[in-house]
Amino acid sequence: MEVSKRFLLLAMSSLYENFTFLVFMKVYPRLRLDISFSDLAATLFSFLKFSDKSESIAKIESFWQVDQEILVTFSVRTSLDLLLQSLNLSPGSEVLISAVNIRDMVEIIQRHGLVPVPVDISLETLAPSVELLEKLVSKESKILLIAHFFGVIIPLQPYAEFCKKHNLILIEDCAQAFAGEKYYGHPQADVSLFSFGIIKSSTALGGAVVLVREQSLAEKMRVIEQQYPKKSELWFLARVLKFLGLKLISIPWIYCQLLNILQWFRFDVESTVRATTRGFSKGDLFSKIRYRPPNHLLWLLAYRFSHCQNFSLREATARKFLSLLPANIAVPGSQAAYNSFWLFPILLPSMSLLPTMLRQNGFDTAIGSTSLFLIEPTATHAENLLPKNATYLVEHLLCLPISPHLPEKDLQRLANYIYTNILLFSKSSSQRIFNSSVKEKGRN
Repeated sequence: MEVSKRFLLLAMSSLYENFTFLVFMKVYPRLRLDISFSDLAATLFSFLKFSDKSESIAKIESFWQVDQEILVTFSVRTSLDLLLQSLNLSPGSEVLISAVNIRDMVEIIQRHGLVPVPVDISLETLAPSVELLEKLVSKESKILLIAHFFGVIIPLQPYAEFCKKHNLILIEDCAQAFAGEKYYGHPQADVSLFSFGIIKSSTALGGAVVLVREQSLAEKMRVIEQQYPKKSELWFLARVLKFLGLKLISIPWIYCQLLNILQWFRFDVESTVRATTRGFSKGDLFSKIRYRPPNHLLWLLAYRFSHCQNFSLREATARKFLSLLPANIAVPGSQAAYNSFWLFPILLPSMSLLPTMLRQNGFDTAIGSTSLFLIEPTATHAENLLPKNATYLVEHLLCLPISPHLPEKDLQRLANYIYTNILLFSKSSSQRIFNSSVKEKGRN
């Protein structure tokens, strides 16, 4: 009888501990929607009144203190497509492009009959070298597309001079680099693309702002866009409601329960989380991006600019975490002139167990980026070596859930887990090397 009582008490104690763990455990999500509940509520209330498109456009334009023409489009993908239609380059023309990029951007380039020529980047600055560009440029080269990654802003002056020398069009992709009033695009860029999609800084759940230096080119883009149908207001209302729900489940305690449910029903957590934040579903890309933005999306974009943050707290949190990391952890863009830390990526030699361990201890991570992939040289550019730095970046990238919402004690805890993983990896690597050398001596 005494044994039965003891067993029952132990069982109850175990159940209580597991229950407490499940109820109070928090998991910080890898990506937080950069929009508040009050912003989403204001957007819902905006549907109760008429939204004037011209008024919203005027407010958006007033934010951008630039001399260039300003276009507001459905997405950055839409903008690039409009630009390439307007340029109407000869088939086979080459686009020099950062070797790590968005898959859809590359597809758009190829569907216009153009050839993307990948240019390797520095892991320390995330910028391509001008020396490498000089080796890759040819008489077929027409465009240089520089992408700013993870919140890093690359100084474009050397590339502007390179493009002037070779008569190239300079496009900067600032989709990951919006930093409020800190950066309005480079004045010598022919085109600057800023995204306000789902996971971007100051998201408006969609939309893009395009800065175009040449007025005639901007006018061509406007004429083509006016032929597109407008995405419906009902579509945008459903989108706001959807991401209000996603904002709710990104609360760390609720997010933990969601992950438990996904694992219980044997869903793949990685693919499920990625699918919820994908800007465009699979299918024909052009049929999904060739739209004009609905009026209420324009209203939200204007609203976000009128309440724009400067991201200084996000940057300070990231730099605090950077100081806690071991010195041998590589952080892409660590030597960049400016970084607003849209994402906080690190590079690990081996990460097979780390993401699982971090998730079990309250930190959801993303292996690789949300949508970046490696652009490989085409058969006609086989003489160009596979971009080594870009390859390493894609294969060893781990994005961490660093945000101002993360308490300092959890920043330290996360840094400790990473340090422990590196230590274990170093020991296991040393052991493998030792075992190999022992076998080699045995043979001798």
